[in-house]
Amino acid sequence: MVSKRCPNCGHQMQEFRELTEKEKEQARPDVPKHVSENSLLRCTNKNCRRWQQRGNYQVGGTLPPPE
Repeated sequence: MVSKRCPNCGHQMQEFRELTEKEKEQARPDVPKHVSENSLLRCTNKNCRRWQQRGNYQVGGTLPPPE
């Protein structure tokens, strides 16, 4: 895991992990074409569903709620 700024958590530093295959599938429609899915991280805060690019927190979004 790696610490990154999370816009969904008030720009506080949070621990991020790599996305699972299911999460990659959910994020895929919102990922810009120039961004590799392997560079995406997920916030581990239990109340947050944020994903973002490893080196650019401005490229990201929010995963849909769990079913």
